[in-house]
Amino acid sequence: MKKKTGLLFAGFLIMTLLVSGCAKKEAENAGDTLIMSYPKNVGVINPHTYASPQWMQAMVYEGLTRFKNGKVIPALAESWEISPDGKEYTFYLRKGVVFSDGTPVNAAIIKKNLDAVLKHRDEHEWMETVNQLREVVVVDDATVRLILNAPFSGILQELAMSRPLRIGAEAMFPPDGDTAEGITEPIGGGMWLQKEYKDGQYLKFERNEKYWGQKPYFKYLEVRIIPDVNTAANALKSGELNLLYDIEGQMTGDAFNDLKNSGLQTFISDPVFTNVLALNTARGVTRELAVRQALEHAIDKKSIADNVFYGLQLPADTLMPPSTPYCDVPLTPYNYDPEKAAALLEADGWRLQPGSQYRRKNGEELNIKFSYLGDNDVAKIIGQVLQNQYGKIGVRVELIAQDDQSYYASQEEGLFEMMLTSSWGDPFDPFSYFSSFRAPSHADYAAQLGLSMKPQIDRAISTALNSTNEEEIRSNYAYVIQTLHDQAVYVPLTYPTRQAAFPAEIQGIRFNTRADVPLEEFRITPAAGK
Repeated sequence: MKKKTGLLFAGFLIMTLLVSGCAKKEAENAGDTLIMSYPKNVGVINPHTYASPQWMQAMVYEGLTRFKNGKVIPALAESWEISPDGKEYTFYLRKGVVFSDGTPVNAAIIKKNLDAVLKHRDEHEWMETVNQLREVVVVDDATVRLILNAPFSGILQELAMSRPLRIGAEAMFPPDGDTAEGITEPIGGGMWLQKEYKDGQYLKFERNEKYWGQKPYFKYLEVRIIPDVNTAANALKSGELNLLYDIEGQMTGDAFNDLKNSGLQTFISDPVFTNVLALNTARGVTRELAVRQALEHAIDKKSIADNVFYGLQLPADTLMPPSTPYCDVPLTPYNYDPEKAAALLEADGWRLQPGSQYRRKNGEELNIKFSYLGDNDVAKIIGQVLQNQYGKIGVRVELIAQDDQSYYASQEEGLFEMMLTSSWGDPFDPFSYFSSFRAPSHADYAAQLGLSMKPQIDRAISTALNSTNEEEIRSNYAYVIQTLHDQAVYVPLTYPTRQAAFPAEIQGIRFNTRADVPLEEFRITPAAGK
C-alpha cells in the first residue's frame, strides 16, 4: 500500500512539474509571438506570381535589392556595378548566405529564378525590367550579370519589389521548373519561414534563424484571417490580437478613433500614395471630356478627407504626390465648384428635365457605374459619398460591388466606367507605375485607352524609362502627367496613410512600404513578456 501511494505521489509530482513547465514555456512564448490580422485568404506564397499578399512574399523571400526608408539598399547582392551604357548590371552576392533549408544562395539559383520569370514575360509586361532583361549570366558562383536590351534607370527599384523577381531555393521549384504553375513549398531566404496555413483561418510563421541580416525580435508570427475590420478591432481590444496593422487600407476613421479612445497605442504613417477615381475614356458617358471635367469639379475632396477619413488623409489634387521623383509638375487643380460642373454638363447637352433628378442627352440618362471591392468598407462609403455629391449636379452613380476576381478582371479587360484605384507608392512610383500604363493589366491602361493621344503617352513613357539623359526623362514624364491631368482621366481624392493599433507593450511599429512591412523592428517591452 505504501509502495502504491508512493507511486501515485511520484506520478502526481511528475504531472505537476510537466504542467508547471508547460505553463512556464507558454508564458515565455507569449513574448515570442506576435499575433496580427489580415482581411483576405492567402494561398501558397509563391514569389513569382501575384496570388499572395506582397508583404508576405517579402517576408519569406529576398531579392537582390531591398527598398527601405525611401531608398534602394543591398539585400542578397551586397554591391553592384553598372556599365557606362546602362545595359549591364553586375551584382556581387553576399558570401555565406543560405536559404532557410540551408542550401546556398549562389549565382546559379539567382539565374534559375529570374529565368523562370522571363519564361512568362507576357504575365509581367507591366515591368520594364522584364521587358528589357535579355539575359541572366552566371559570371562565377558569387557574381551574376543582368544584360538589358536598353537602359532602365528603375531596375534597382524593381528588383527590390516583393514580386515577381524574388529568389526561392531549389527545393521550391516543381519538377518541370515552371513556378508560374505552382511551387513545391515556400522556401526562401527571407526573415520568416511559413510553418502552417489553414485556409480562411490563419497562417503561422517562424523566424528564419539562418537569415543573414537583422532577425525579427519575435520568434513566431501568427496572422489570423479576419475579413471585417470591426471584428478585428474587437479582437484587438479583447486581447486576442496584439497588433492591427491596416496593410490593405480598410480601416475607417471611426474604427481608428474608437481604438485610440479605448486606450490602445496608435500609429499613422506619412502619405504613401494617392487614392483616385479612374475614369474610363473608352466606355460609357465618361468617354466625354466635358463629363470627366465636370466630375473633377463636383467632388468635395476635403469633405471626404474630413468625414470619411476623420483627417487621417489629406485632400489630393494630383495623380501622385509632388514629392514623387519627376512628378513635381506645376498643375492647375480642378477646384471644387459644383456650379462650374453643372455648366460644363449643360454646354455638353446634358440637361435636367422637369421633375427629373438626373440629366439626360438624346434620351440617355447620365448614369455612371462605380466599381469597387465589395469587402472594402471604405470603398463602399466613398461610393455612397459619390452618389450624394454627383447626384447634386444630376449625375446618377450606380454602385457595383465586386469580389476580388471580378474586380481585377474588370481592370484588365476595361469593363468599368468609374473605379476606385490608386497610384502604387514606393518602390513602384514613378517607374513601374508609369510602365504599367502601357499594358492591359491594370485599370490605368483601360482608363487611358479612349484618348486620341494614347500612343504618344506610351511613347513618352518608353522614352523616359529607357533614357539616360536627365532632361529627356523629366520632360517626357512631364508630358504624361500634364496630358492625363488636362484630359481628366483621374479624379484625385486623398493621399492615404496607413494606420496601426496595438497595446502599450508593443514597440517599434512603423511603415516602410505597403509591399514590405518592417516586421524585424516590431518588438515587445521586456516587462510585458521577455
